[in-house]
Amino acid sequence: MKTTLMTIDENASIYDAAAVMKKKNVSGLIVTNAKAEPYAVITDADIVNRAVAPKKMNAKVKDVASKPLIGIDANRDISEAAKLMGNRDVKRLVVFKQHKVTGIITVKDIIRISPSLYDLVAETAVAQAAH
Repeated sequence: MKTTLMTIDENASIYDAAAVMKKKNVSGLIVTNAKAEPYAVITDADIVNRAVAPKKMNAKVKDVASKPLIGIDANRDISEAAKLMGNRDVKRLVVFKQHKVTGIITVKDIIRISPSLYDLVAETAVAQAAH
């Protein structure tokens, strides 16, 4: 799990989000509201699929971010995280501890720790797609 969280304000431009992602070498940012509370994630895929491809280059982060945050409690097992990623067809989960965002775990993190769990993510995603 990554505990250094990269955030961006919901009113930032998608260009600003892309620039931060490139500079920090990350594929997603936590989106915060006016009270600096996290409520969404914007990913490189969100930018491509919801802004660039449909030619909405003037969109703000809040217009293309994935909402709501999909997360898991910090005390849960990594296999539960893998299942949840597969069920929700996401590549990252926000990690909560006492209802506060404390980190992010990605499919890459899971593969690095336990490559066999990648099969669980993939199998769960395929099963969900079939329903």
